Formats: sequence, C-alpha cells, structure tokens
Amino acid sequence: MADGNRQRRGRHMPWFYYLANWVLRHVLFPLFLRVTVHGLEHVPAEGPLIVVINHLSLLDPPLVGAYFPRDVEMMAKAELFHRPVVGWIVRHYGAFPVARGEADLSALKHAMRALKQGRVILMAPEGTRSKTHQLQQGKEGVALVAARTGAAVLPVALFGHEEWWRHLLRLRRPQVTMRIGMPIRLASERRADRRTLQAMTEQIMVGLANLLPPAYRGVYADRVTSADEQIA
Repeated sequence: MADGNRQRRGRHMPWFYYLANWVLRHVLFPLFLRVTVHGLEHVPAEGPLIVVINHLSLLDPPLVGAYFPRDVEMMAKAELFHRPVVGWIVRHYGAFPVARGEADLSALKHAMRALKQGRVILMAPEGTRSKTHQLQQGKEGVALVAARTGAAVLPVALFGHEEWWRHLLRLRRPQVTMRIGMPIRLASERRADRRTLQAMTEQIMVGLANLLPPAYRGVYADRVTSADEQIA
C-alpha cells in the first residue's frame, strides 16, 4: 500500500504507458510482490524533476512508473530498443535510449528538453545495475542535467526485489520498499566545472544512501549521518 495518492497531471505519455502501469500496479505486482511506498508527499506536484534511483533490477523503472504520482520518462540502455518484443515495450512505454559507457549527448539533450517543458525523467546515476546490490560510484550525468536545467533531483531508493525470481520459484512474495526522499536543489550552473559536478554527484548519491538500509549503501556507507542510521 502507498502512503498517499495523487492525481496524475498533464498526461503526455503514450497510451501503453498508462495501460502498462495500471496492470502492473493493480494486477501483476500485487500478485508477485508486496510493495510499500513511503514519502509520496515529497514529490513536487509540478515543475521539472529528475528522479534518481539505485539500480538493482529490471523491475526498477516499472516500479517507479506504476507507483509514482506523476508521469515519468525513463532513460533506458540503447540495447533494449533493438530486442524483439522488449524493444516494442520500451518504445511504447515512452522510454528514451542512452548509450552506456560513454557521454551520450543525444540522451542528455532529450532529458534537458523534457525538463524544460516541466516534465519528469528517471535516471540511474550508477549507469548500470549493481551486481552486489550495493551502491556503486555515481556518474556525473545527473548533476550535469540538473545544473543546466535547474531541475530538482528527487532520490528514490528501491530494495527487497533484487532477487525476486528466487522468491517466485518458492511461491513467495518478497517485501519491496520504495522510499522517496526530499527533493535536492542544486545550484543552477550552465558551465559547471568537473569539480563542481563531482560535488553535486556526491550530494545526490549520499541522498540515495540516506534512504537505503546499511547493507545497500555500498561505497557511500561512510557518508551517511548518524541521524539516518535509524533506517534499517
């Protein structure tokens, strides 16, 4: 159960996005998972927003899409768009491609255009799924987009579903938690230098780490303040 609910506003996504999210939220996820969402009150009702997540599973983007109160455009790895069936799904879900392992200017420009129109995009600052399920070093793409657009960054932590298929084989529904933090307002700097972007990235990743239980904090475990140790 979510701890709040809001009307989606300014619908602009493909029809399949809304159909898929309804089916996921009301049929498939309740069948296979026990999903709890905390912090919906922290989601700004309007304005440009970058949702950042820790990346544990292929379920991460649809979990956000299904339970988030605003439409979210997902940044997805370019390889998915060339696969049979999967490619059709990600395209019609409204995702846009990003080439991993390089600075994809096309993807960054798409993200900035969407934000300038007041929309919401989802980015995974780690760049790829974590094989250890712990936070990896964040990359600077999110900070760059935030600095150039002035968009707020919203950390969203996900955990409990990293090995959902193992639970499924045992006919068990794992407890999955989505924890939404407070928006992070970074300085708007169109020409931010590398050191500034690194500091911004650190702030974003620590914001994510603060929302995660200790076992998931990875390389940012020692940056979490004592007040945040209440999260377990």
